[in-house]
Amino acid sequence: MKWYEYVITDGRYFEPFINSIIVAVVATAVSLIIGTMISIAVVRYNFKLKGAMNSLFISPLIVPSLLLGIGLLMLFSQFGVTNAYVRLILAHCVLTIPYVVRSVVASLGRLNPSVEEASRVLGASPLKTVFLVTLPLIKPALIAGGFFAFIISFDELVVALFLTSSSVTTLPLLIYSDIQFNLNPSISAVSSLLIIGTVLLGLIGMKFIDKKDLY
Repeated sequence: MKWYEYVITDGRYFEPFINSIIVAVVATAVSLIIGTMISIAVVRYNFKLKGAMNSLFISPLIVPSLLLGIGLLMLFSQFGVTNAYVRLILAHCVLTIPYVVRSVVASLGRLNPSVEEASRVLGASPLKTVFLVTLPLIKPALIAGGFFAFIISFDELVVALFLTSSSVTTLPLLIYSDIQFNLNPSISAVSSLLIIGTVLLGLIGMKFIDKKDLY
């Protein structure tokens, strides 16, 4: 157990862990907002280039992370974006939005549009209908999309290799560095703690989903 004690008490892992949490939380929040808006537009409205828009926001799932990292590095360099936090958050949003879009689109496809129409007929504005009717009905999809977005962001390594700076290091980068240059049992301790944390996060998410919402 001394290696668990070392991981918890040694300050070496604390700052990268906090950096990963900050980036993952912000990226997840942004992805949920943008991904939900995109999903509602794609499912509920007809407009030109609808298919192209849907494909655009799904494309990061099929583009290799290495190419995505190089491309984003060139893009940020072109626009002079030097802040490591900003670069990481924007890059992680590109990676995580597709997971939110796929979850929410699937849920909206099963939702009867007449429920939303009834809300508008009874006097609710389109915005109120979204917040009071649509979002509560697709809550399981939002939780699932947020869960995947957070895990993908927290665990991202390849893209982060191109976009971090010497002053900002994430936990996956530190683990990767230790595997190469400082291999010791603390890496196994960190990995097992991350697995436990992921399981606990999933269980907490399930507590917010009513079983009746899944059927």
